[in-house]
Amino acid sequence: MSGLPDVLRFDDATHTYTVGGIVRPSVTQVLSRMHDFAGVPLDVLEAAQERGTAVHLATQYHDEHDLDESSLDALVAGYLCGWKRFTADHAPSWTSIEAKGYSQRYGFAGTVDRRGALRHAARAIVDIKTSLQSHRVWGMQTAAYRQIAAEEDPAWALARRFTVQLRADGTYSLLAWDDPDDWPAFLALITLTNWSNKA
Repeated sequence: MSGLPDVLRFDDATHTYTVGGIVRPSVTQVLSRMHDFAGVPLDVLEAAQERGTAVHLATQYHDEHDLDESSLDALVAGYLCGWKRFTADHAPSWTSIEAKGYSQRYGFAGTVDRRGALRHAARAIVDIKTSLQSHRVWGMQTAAYRQIAAEEDPAWALARRFTVQLRADGTYSLLAWDDPDDWPAFLALITLTNWSNKA
């Protein structure tokens, strides 16, 4: 938890964010109202979650120049290859990697995968996915992360928003989100979530 604001705590085991001892909803929890996995078999869901976690760690250690690639599972190595291709194509310069953040104004928390600059974007919020199919809620997710960044530094209010969708075969897609309704849609969801959580 080093580097986090004093008011924000994160429990990795339960994936729970607390502020001042009070549990706060995460971005992914808020978005579950729009995109849940109720129909997905538990073993499939658990495997996807483990894969996503492993890929996120691999890309993080790669970007921090602290990755032992010989330790990677072959499947994870394929996704990492896609990340390397993205890096070569878009020349990112990251100002934060896997950074926990909290929106004081709206009462939600989350982990911003990457924040920084790309070759074609002076300020970019970037989320990493390993799902086979993209989903429009990813645009809402990046809008929420941009709100967290903008509360820390107003210059990020106009940051561009992207998802890097990695694939096991070493390819990737860069998805740009520019729908102006992404943030109002998320705001409606967090408002409903906070209302529902009132005692």
